[in-house]
Amino acid sequence: MSLAGKRLLLGILASLLASSCETRAEDSQRSLQQLRHTAWTSRDGAPPEIWALAQSSDGYLWLGTGGGLYRFDGASFEKFQPVKGESLPTLNVNSLLAARSGDLWIGFASGALARLRAGHLTTFNLGLPPVPVLELAEDRAGGVWAALGGDGRGGVARFSQGRWEIFGPSRGVAAGATTSVLGAADGSVWIAAGDELQVLRPGANRFSRVAASASDRPKLKQSPDGAIWLTTGARPGLQRIAASSAPAAPTWIAPPTTANPRAESILFDRHGGLWGTYGSGGVFRLGGLGGLGFGGGAPGVVGAGERFGLEHGLTSNLANPILEDREGNIWVGTNLGLDQFRETSAVVATGLPTASRSGFRIAPGPAGSMYITSSDALFRAGPGRVARKLARLSRRPLILHTDALSRTWIGTDRTLGILSGAAVRDVPLPWAQNRSFALVEEAAGRICVSSVEGAFCREGRGWSPEPRLATPGVLPMQILRDAAGRVWISLGDRIEMVDGPTRRIFSAGSDLGLGTVVVMAVRGRNVYAGGDFGLARFDGQRFVTLKSDLNPFLSRTAGIVETSNGDVWLNTVSGVVKIERADLNDAFAHTGRLAKARVFDGDDGMPGVAQQDSRSQTAMEASDGRLWFVTRLGVAWIDPKGLSFNSRPPPVIIKSLVSSGRVYSSGATPIQLPKGTSNLQIEYTATSLSVPSRVRFRYQLEGVDDGWVDPGPRRQAFYTGLRPGSYRFRLIAANDDNVWNRGGATLEFEIPPTFFQSWPFYLLCATLTLGLLWLGYSMRLRAVAERIRARMNERLDERERIARELHDTLLQSVQGLIMRFSNIAQDMVTIQPAHRDMLDALDSADAVVVEGRDRIHELRQWSETRGLAELVGRTAERLLRPEKIETCVIIEGSQRDVYPAVADEVLRITDEALFNIARHARAHSVTIAIIFGAKTLTLRIIDDGVGIAPVIVTQGGVTGHFGLVGMRERAAKIGGQLTITPEAIRGTRVEVRVGADIAYADKSRPIWLAWRRRFEGARRWTIR
Repeated sequence: MSLAGKRLLLGILASLLASSCETRAEDSQRSLQQLRHTAWTSRDGAPPEIWALAQSSDGYLWLGTGGGLYRFDGASFEKFQPVKGESLPTLNVNSLLAARSGDLWIGFASGALARLRAGHLTTFNLGLPPVPVLELAEDRAGGVWAALGGDGRGGVARFSQGRWEIFGPSRGVAAGATTSVLGAADGSVWIAAGDELQVLRPGANRFSRVAASASDRPKLKQSPDGAIWLTTGARPGLQRIAASSAPAAPTWIAPPTTANPRAESILFDRHGGLWGTYGSGGVFRLGGLGGLGFGGGAPGVVGAGERFGLEHGLTSNLANPILEDREGNIWVGTNLGLDQFRETSAVVATGLPTASRSGFRIAPGPAGSMYITSSDALFRAGPGRVARKLARLSRRPLILHTDALSRTWIGTDRTLGILSGAAVRDVPLPWAQNRSFALVEEAAGRICVSSVEGAFCREGRGWSPEPRLATPGVLPMQILRDAAGRVWISLGDRIEMVDGPTRRIFSAGSDLGLGTVVVMAVRGRNVYAGGDFGLARFDGQRFVTLKSDLNPFLSRTAGIVETSNGDVWLNTVSGVVKIERADLNDAFAHTGRLAKARVFDGDDGMPGVAQQDSRSQTAMEASDGRLWFVTRLGVAWIDPKGLSFNSRPPPVIIKSLVSSGRVYSSGATPIQLPKGTSNLQIEYTATSLSVPSRVRFRYQLEGVDDGWVDPGPRRQAFYTGLRPGSYRFRLIAANDDNVWNRGGATLEFEIPPTFFQSWPFYLLCATLTLGLLWLGYSMRLRAVAERIRARMNERLDERERIARELHDTLLQSVQGLIMRFSNIAQDMVTIQPAHRDMLDALDSADAVVVEGRDRIHELRQWSETRGLAELVGRTAERLLRPEKIETCVIIEGSQRDVYPAVADEVLRITDEALFNIARHARAHSVTIAIIFGAKTLTLRIIDDGVGIAPVIVTQGGVTGHFGLVGMRERAAKIGGQLTITPEAIRGTRVEVRVGADIAYADKSRPIWLAWRRRFEGARRWTIR
């Protein structure tokens, strides 16, 4: 290779290397304007006069103010209230320190110190004249140091092994106020005291002086490289001092100047940037400190110096404390509120107008840059540089396109131009009159335009008609060409596809239910369309639409980009939406389900929502892979490979339980609530400070909630109607990037029962309930017995009436007839045959009269006696003695009067049973037991005969015979139960049971007497 070629190659490589280094430098740090700034003032509950900041181990941001101590969980400010019996020595807090042990140390303007440990406050008095505690620090060994200073008096104190030790002149501390103290990484302790910088080296017993300017209340900070930095002293600027013991001259660095250049506080963030606050100039930041080679000499500016003040949205220019929290957010306290700076996924392009009357247009530029037009200018913007104006535009731009030959085309409502240097050269259009048109690169470098007058393409210097792209009489909104050579034309609410000679129209009737088609996009063979009502994708035959009524974040999609890995990014009125490839395919395969997506909005750095423009894309991919999005309030970019992600699960805190107006701290568990508590409220939080509005919670009260309850961002749980018992409340939370703290927090509490909720009361209620049920049951039995008795009385009365009628009429009439026939028989003595027949007839008539009297006697016998046992014995003797069957009648219990109607039915059942035994059983003996029980009257008949066939018992009798049926019916009439069962060996058991309330005619015995009878045992006697 020739020398010239080598030089050219080296030049190209150097240029590429410089460009790469520039890009890396640009990516390493964003400007203050590109960080997301959030401010809290008194209108948001923030306290004024913030003099100190600290973040404790539980994630709370603590604010020391002139009016007390506050803590902030990202959602609300809460003034610290000590527990009963403890108090702050004063409300004027000067300094705070969150120690590694979890303690929070508090320094006051009065010179007092306090330690907050596990919610309890311990106050320490150093025994010195009142001097303010200006700063607190922790050394490598865990010792706590306090800088004491004011009115030329002061010193430094150390807390170690449970007590404070004062360091004064005897320990080398310079006389005068100590304004700052720093525990260095190497174990040394640095102080700024009495206009001197001093250090206590590890193992030393005295502080030694370090050559540096330490006047005018300097503050100390250690940088990541170990150097010690001092804020502005006698001369404006910052000093960098080597931490080693070797003497070295300090290096002076000049921050952006203000009217009052003295810095109040400084901070090194995790990226190596140096932040600082001014007493009256807001916030500043210096970049590029990490790789700087320091040397002695005059002040110099390191990296890019920036300032952020009241004019940019800071709560006040009077700023003092500055802190970086564990999530990387920068916090600044001012005299009027609290400010937060944080990195976001979306970065706003700087250098552009904050608004454009006709909106913005974008097109890819070289080396990852982007061309952007406003209403009257063309800019070139990059991810790490301020946008630079390239040319002024005389007409309102509507189209911006960079072709394959790197030419930039700019279309207005009347003209077409091409960027040439710093000017835009007009390109004559193919029609005579001014017409709106659409532009497409039909092939590499072949530009085509289409209007109501037709379509034309340009190669070289002339236009030629292209009927294939024409839409006569209709103005196309957008035209695209895909990798297959198909041309897609947006025509309001429909899309026309041109594939060679074939033309096909897609509208709402063919599943393109988008309303107005706002934008189209192609990637390879994939074709997308976005509109009012969602997102559509062509599947080769038709468009499949994801509706915005199911996926609200797809409403009014105005920009579409498919990246190389298949993910789709959308610019919508909800913000920028990312749908990963797998989720996108799943959504189009199941359009009835909610699509899984991530939305980037104002909390992610977007300056607004999608610009609504049906003529051009509002989302574009640059050559470096970054994605650019157009909004009405500006242009922003997102690097898909460098999305901001909060990987820290948030600490979960259950703050308190509130019931009946009383607040219970969650510190001591289980919490004992008053008896009878049923309603309560649980206050909780999660200290994720980046985007508190996106923190999500889930909770569960075990035994009450069936599963996890998702209250969204709400930070209270409410319960009503709780019963006495022990409860366990569980809480988990996720940060803004859905990283869950699964361990969460728990709260246990107990609700003791009142007397009316205790088990003795429930037992008493159960006893009373059982008593009432028994009373009701007894009353019901009595009512049933009374009804049965009433029916029995009716039947008994009827039987007595029939007996009287038979006696007074029929029997007397028959007796009269017998007497007459007897007289006639005396007159017929001479007629022997007739006389004998008459006498036989008279004998039969006498037998009928006797039998009738017996029946009448049976009908009325209960008026003569109520002895059931005697009647049963007579019946057994009448039916069984002729069969020579031995009979035994047993009576158990004290005999009681049996209700006549019941006794009659029992007797009829006995008669039928004994008749069956005499006729069928072939028995030798029968045992009859009459049991006068307290609850039932039982008649039991047991024989030793052949026994009844089981099939007869199952069928309830023998077909054509009604003896067993009649027995069952008689038992049912008196509310009794009849059972007939074969005995185990031989014989049959017949048993009738009738309730005592129905069976007995005498009054029921008292319960105590019934129990006495039960304990005494049954009385048994036998009749043979």
